[in-house]
Amino acid sequence: MEPLLSFGLCYTALIFLILSLLEQPHLSMTTASETNQLTVGSTMTSTQYLTSSSGIFVFGFCNIDPSTNSNQLLLAIWFNIGAPDSTNKKVVWFARDLTSNRTVIATKQSVLKFTDTGRVSLVDGQNELWSPSQPFGSALVLQDSGNLQLIAKDGVPWESFGNPTDTLLPGQNMSNRPGEYLQSRNTDTDFSPGRFTLNLQDDGNIVLYMKELEVPSDLGAPYWATTTFGKKTKPTLFFNDSGNLYYTFSDNTTNPVYLTTERPLNSFEMYYHYTALDPDGTIRVYVRQKNNTDGSLWDVFSQFPGDGCSRRTNFGLQGMCGPNAYCTKDKEERLDCECPYGYVFVDEQQKHKGCMPNFVPHTCDGKDNSTEFMTVQVPYTSWSNQSTYKKFTLTSITTLGQCNTSCLKDCFCTAILIDGSSCMFVGMLTAGKVTQDTSMTALIKVRANTSAPDPLPVPASVRSIWFYITIGIACLFAASVIYILWQIYITKMAKRNQPGLRIFTYKELKRATKNFKKQRRLGKGSFGEVYKGKLSYLAPPHVAVKKLIGNEYIEKDFENEVRSIGQIHHYNLVRMIGYCKEGVHRLLVFEYMQGGTLANFIFASKRPCWSCLAEAAIGIAKGLEYLHEGCKPRIIHCDIKPDNILFDGMHIPRITDFGIAKLLGDQKTQKTVINTIAGTKPYIAPEWLINDVGKVDTKVDVYSFGVVLLEIICCRKASEEQPPDNEAPSTMLALRVRVESLIRDGKAEKLVQQESEPLANMEKVERFARVAIWCLQEDPTARPTMRTVVQMLEGTVEVNPLPEPPRPPSFSAILPTGSEIHPSSSTDLAIQIE
Repeated sequence: MEPLLSFGLCYTALIFLILSLLEQPHLSMTTASETNQLTVGSTMTSTQYLTSSSGIFVFGFCNIDPSTNSNQLLLAIWFNIGAPDSTNKKVVWFARDLTSNRTVIATKQSVLKFTDTGRVSLVDGQNELWSPSQPFGSALVLQDSGNLQLIAKDGVPWESFGNPTDTLLPGQNMSNRPGEYLQSRNTDTDFSPGRFTLNLQDDGNIVLYMKELEVPSDLGAPYWATTTFGKKTKPTLFFNDSGNLYYTFSDNTTNPVYLTTERPLNSFEMYYHYTALDPDGTIRVYVRQKNNTDGSLWDVFSQFPGDGCSRRTNFGLQGMCGPNAYCTKDKEERLDCECPYGYVFVDEQQKHKGCMPNFVPHTCDGKDNSTEFMTVQVPYTSWSNQSTYKKFTLTSITTLGQCNTSCLKDCFCTAILIDGSSCMFVGMLTAGKVTQDTSMTALIKVRANTSAPDPLPVPASVRSIWFYITIGIACLFAASVIYILWQIYITKMAKRNQPGLRIFTYKELKRATKNFKKQRRLGKGSFGEVYKGKLSYLAPPHVAVKKLIGNEYIEKDFENEVRSIGQIHHYNLVRMIGYCKEGVHRLLVFEYMQGGTLANFIFASKRPCWSCLAEAAIGIAKGLEYLHEGCKPRIIHCDIKPDNILFDGMHIPRITDFGIAKLLGDQKTQKTVINTIAGTKPYIAPEWLINDVGKVDTKVDVYSFGVVLLEIICCRKASEEQPPDNEAPSTMLALRVRVESLIRDGKAEKLVQQESEPLANMEKVERFARVAIWCLQEDPTARPTMRTVVQMLEGTVEVNPLPEPPRPPSFSAILPTGSEIHPSSSTDLAIQIE
């Protein structure tokens, strides 16, 4: 009986022991868990995890790349969809050290503990690897949104949404509190901190930074920004359920971070979303259909910036890739770095660190080693010329061949950049990118292959010596003929295809424009008529051919000036492709702009969107700034008006007709401008009529831009016969006075005809109007430079208070419609004002 009693007691004790173990709050020891929270006193090992209630998200230990080290794990949150193997996991958050910002690397022996005191801690043996910044709570819960929250009695002291890594999920907000920023990974499979960050600054600006090589990360300059600095409130960034990024300020102004097509309102029900700052410095929004069960990859819905290869910071010369490397895009539109011929990566795993020679470089030992090297072209690339240490102007005396020979002898010369008529020596290639649209030719110096090929075997049969002599003479004669023909062809092509500019024949352009057919005429400007043409051997084939009027151009300087204009390239300038100088014919060939003119855009029956108008105004200002500040010698346009501003296929404003005034002498410029601008009187600056043309400077363009800016704001012509509300007569001064009066009276909304979008951006509208008023000052010295204008339009420089109201007109540039200009009496011009 006693054995049976003892057995019964032991059995009962065993049952109680099992029940007590089951009642403990520890997670199940299996590899899956049905719970979504960790409570006080429990632990989680490397084989356990939490699952959100909907099953979409998982929190636990993740080995993202088992091929490298299967014992290195992340404490992470990932999407629990698609293929179950770890290589396809989309990690959306992972633990990182709060002090060093390093990614926390756990092992299979690591344990996440929730101590009895309410503190969450990741430990590995005796070492603590990670703990939340606000450590005390009663439960660690994985919500259906993917947000991991530490729950306490008085709220949520810590959550993963408030400590993002490189990803935002729908419904997640981000401000500029400590720890709230995005930082890219080093690579897709290397979760250590990369070199790109997205920050929200106290000044209201949202910026993308790139940590440059050998430059402290806190000294960088942004390579992309929303340019919203100057706000008195701090921004908040949020990612909504439709897969779009927005930013907002405490004054409730909300704007998209970038322009994109919104998904339907129910897209959250149809798609999974997330947005990430990828290792290449591009922010992409990824989507995936919820009913997709084939395990396919995520699709890219949108991304910015779109021109990543062109982005670089203001420090030094570094672009997206390091020294001697150039930026390119792969088939998935991801940025990558490549090395030119003869070069290899400094670090194959981190290509952005640049490239180094895969040969013994040229040493400065005092010997002439030029025969040991040669130059090889790096096709379809452009590079920064800021590291130039020697520059030649290519002429009939200094040829490209002499420039090439000089570089081979120069031990410091690494590469040659040829842009226009300039040959530049650089000690290091920097900020390179692949582009099909460049006038630059890059030649990189590499060590020549000195090994000669093996000689051909001697034929077994012995031939007559006269046979060999005959064959030799025939080959020599054929080679001589081929050489002469080749030299003729090279000479012809060298003259015809100069760097960055092409010489056309009059017959070519006549055929391209259908004999300058009237139906192909695009318009008539101040210096000639413009026709649409098609040259099938160009890409794209359509061009705009400007037929210059008269024969007053200075023949001696015509070609030099045209070549100078042809070297000018800017995002907001129409590019010159080539020219024709044949007999009495003088023609210029430009890119064809299919988007029409600014006049057609702003004077249409329906007012354009305000954001489109603002972007156009800033683009025009940047183009003028480049002409005034970026060209040597600087270029004064002399005829800025809406008809001389065109739009390309991407609706980017491009200034045309720049530099043409340089083809005339001073007196002829004065006469041409005064005579030909008679039809565009509101845009002519006062000093054109009272000064010698030699004293006219860039401020005449500033004045003309002020007129155009007012027209952009008001969407009406400065020379209208009758303004709205019968408030003023039809003069440029009247339009300026009207705008200034409305701003002073606090009625600026009348400028935009009560349109909802500009009314929501009245601060910007008023700022633009104030800039226009300053540009229209009668005294040229009171007008800002175009660089200052750009800064004021973008909000980086404050606009000064409005000047004193204008005095009664004292000078003849108040040009109402119908007034006459008399060039013959330029010393005493008088204009009748109706």
